[in-house]
Amino acid sequence: MLKFVLAGISICAAFAVFADDAAISETEIWNEGVEFYRAGDATNALERLRPLLLSRKYGARAAEIVGALAYEKATSPVTAEQGGDTLAALEEAAAAAQIALRAAPDDERARRNFTRAVKELPELRKTRHLNSVLATAQGKSADGILLAARDASRAIMSDATTYRTNSAAVAIALGDALEQRAKKLADDWLAVREGIAQAVTNEEQAATIVEQLDQCRERTLAAAKALGDLQDGAYGLAAQSEDDFNRYFKLVALPRAAIEEDLVCQSNAWQDVENFNNRSWQQEALDLTRMFRIKFPAWAQQYEQAAQADTNKPPFTAEAQAKISALSTELEKLQIDCVKNELPPQQEAAVGLIREIIELMPKDQSSQNGQSSDNSQQKQNDNSDKDKNKNDEDPSQQNGEPQEQQAEAQQEEERQAEEKESGNEQSEDDKEIEAILKKAQERADEHEADKKARMRRIPLAPNERDW
Repeated sequence: MLKFVLAGISICAAFAVFADDAAISETEIWNEGVEFYRAGDATNALERLRPLLLSRKYGARAAEIVGALAYEKATSPVTAEQGGDTLAALEEAAAAAQIALRAAPDDERARRNFTRAVKELPELRKTRHLNSVLATAQGKSADGILLAARDASRAIMSDATTYRTNSAAVAIALGDALEQRAKKLADDWLAVREGIAQAVTNEEQAATIVEQLDQCRERTLAAAKALGDLQDGAYGLAAQSEDDFNRYFKLVALPRAAIEEDLVCQSNAWQDVENFNNRSWQQEALDLTRMFRIKFPAWAQQYEQAAQADTNKPPFTAEAQAKISALSTELEKLQIDCVKNELPPQQEAAVGLIREIIELMPKDQSSQNGQSSDNSQQKQNDNSDKDKNKNDEDPSQQNGEPQEQQAEAQQEEERQAEEKESGNEQSEDDKEIEAILKKAQERADEHEADKKARMRRIPLAPNERDW
């Protein structure tokens, strides 16, 4: 309905232009418009008849013609081929059809014209909104979108604890602002959903992940509405939305993002920071380490191949990869012990291991940015952590490759046994989602590698540099 009001405003503006010219009467404008219409000149007919839509004498008849011409323009293949605004044309058709229907509410033809014009609007608006969201999210990774959304949802939760204690007028204004912020976060689910759905080739798996992400979006929208309506349960719904963003971030996070967030959570656990949203910082750190270990081997291999094709990417040696694998195995065992016993010395040692892993990761631009932002949150005991971890590293460097593989396999068995004992295994839904997301990431990486391979076969332009 707001769209029609805006259309009416534009109609008023057009009418004012003609009203200023006293030499042109409504009848003359109507006659000219009808002549253009009969001659098949839709452009000039629309230009002439639009100002008459609010006319008492000609408004209903002008609205019928304008509605028909605008609808024809909206549904014409030529409009789409030439990049015309189909939605704007259909909005105009609906607004004009509404005027005609109000003038003759019992007219079946006017009712049919209005119904025909408005029935496609919701889907077109939805498509326009989705395209806008995807354009804004272009170039952003799914884990980056989810991490930013999670942090924004935490800010909403913080603001939602006190906004209802203000005076009525202030509380309503704050509630409206929180509602808009939460609605914007709901759009982030659209960007994540489209990216994952396009990467998954299996239709059944794609449908599963789309359905679950749509449910998350509905919960975020429910939180937005509750905040705007000042409902008692608004905080709880906002907390549920934050938990959704956090859970899916852990599921889709690539190794670099996972280990950097791991440092934040482990540092919070060591410093005994109050738990957030009923989640243990130490358990969060353990979850992220497990995600890192699951995804790291394939990610490292893909990065190494990309580095060979792109000389601007820093190398990632096999030695560094092996050392990271050994350190992450040790880190997970240490964190399992910390979850069970909450031992500050082990928590401090875990912080040191995470920092050492980050230090060994390739130092491209994204890793440097992420590391600097996370290090600003935890600056204590740098030297002591590094000294401790140096002593812990040496055993992983002493054996040959066969022995190292055997040790890795043994450590993996021990890790799985300890994971079962800790009672913190992933749910079946999370495992299924994780498998789908892993396949999606592999497909996206393969596509990127193929694209780079094609680019290498194309010679550079004479004025183009390769450095």
